[in-house]
Amino acid sequence: MPPKIQRTNPAFFAARPAAEGKAPAAGASPVNALVGVPENAAQILHLGVDLIIDNPHQTRRHFDPAELESLRSSIARHGLQQPIGVRKLEDGRYQLVFGERRLRSVRALGQRTVACVVVPADVDDAEVTVIENLLRADLTPFEHADALATLKERHHYSHAELGRLVGMDKGDVSRMLSLRSLPVAIREAYDTLAHKPARYKLWKLAALQDPAERDALWRRLVAEATPVEEGGEGRPRRSAPPLPPSSFAPPVARGLLRTSEALKTFSEAPKPLEEADRAVLQAMREAIDAILGADRR
Repeated sequence: MPPKIQRTNPAFFAARPAAEGKAPAAGASPVNALVGVPENAAQILHLGVDLIIDNPHQTRRHFDPAELESLRSSIARHGLQQPIGVRKLEDGRYQLVFGERRLRSVRALGQRTVACVVVPADVDDAEVTVIENLLRADLTPFEHADALATLKERHHYSHAELGRLVGMDKGDVSRMLSLRSLPVAIREAYDTLAHKPARYKLWKLAALQDPAERDALWRRLVAEATPVEEGGEGRPRRSAPPLPPSSFAPPVARGLLRTSEALKTFSEAPKPLEEADRAVLQAMREAIDAILGADRR
């Protein structure tokens, strides 16, 4: 059985060729196409662990055996939650950039492949650290804004340059950075909310210049994000329907089910396909065949 697909934030780190309008790299993850990840998002590759060599410049040599065992158990139970970072070498292999504990754990479990993000060769160590943070599934909009600001301030990037680096539209970079102008009280309150307002609503909040208007909108956002059971104005809680057992992480499994249902509905009343539709379906077919073929080995 192939390893579970990780949960991640692919939209926060775009492959530089895609950001510059070039064709996606060959071998990009078919899972992105299957579940609707944007084409300019990070291409998550599933590489054979035997293609990845250790980083000779890794300063940390000792890893706590108990921590490694805990991580192995977590990966075995829940799948890899965050990809490792690699750089492609001239001989076709890949060198580890970050995620050594994860790679060691995957190897110890006997898994044949591991989810990876390919880091461009011209990205320096400081950028790599920020990129790894941007890949975290639990990153908040404010933490995302802080990470972008770190890159901007360290390298004096313009918003357009920063957007090309991380695969974001220039306008979205500006809006994301605008979150840093919000009062500390709002940021601290956001961190305590169990049900958080969407990112685009925070952008609207940051765009308001009048403090009274901003505070009023914030109070409304908090009320809307709070379920009625807790005294708010939001929708009553709905329990997500249980998923059947899956090797994919829950968000991916749900995406696959939605895609399957949509394709079944379309097949019952088909229409002529556009060329782009045909290309996507062909890529999905190849991805499905590859996944099923690997599962039979």
